[in-house]
Amino acid sequence: MIRISTPTVAVALKITAVVNVVAALGALLAPGVNASLFLGPDVVMEGLLLRHHVLVWSTVLAMGLGYAIASRDPEGQTGLLVAAGFGKLSVAVVWLEMVFGGLGAVTLLGGVVFDGVFGLLFLGYVWQQWRA
Repeated sequence: MIRISTPTVAVALKITAVVNVVAALGALLAPGVNASLFLGPDVVMEGLLLRHHVLVWSTVLAMGLGYAIASRDPEGQTGLLVAAGFGKLSVAVVWLEMVFGGLGAVTLLGGVVFDGVFGLLFLGYVWQQWRA
């Protein structure tokens, strides 16, 4: 297994913090644009779908802020890294299923790769710490 250093995880947390905050702010400020990029041009963001959108992207924003704080001391952030790893892998799997199931736009594949790689990195780091 490749050794994952603490400075590498600190940088990864900073990157995910920036991406999460920027993506969340964009999605919250322009839900229709986000829906057309992720779900296709015919989606209407209102009612329950809009509320779910706000819930999801508010959580992404909160996690981004958490990543920024955790980047100062990744070794002391096991809980957040486990939540981040499983959360990012869950998102990657669901988005992948959405694309191949015809429910999501192909642009979701960028998020699948991003969240999948960082999810594996965070879980790999925690696993490595536990085995040491």
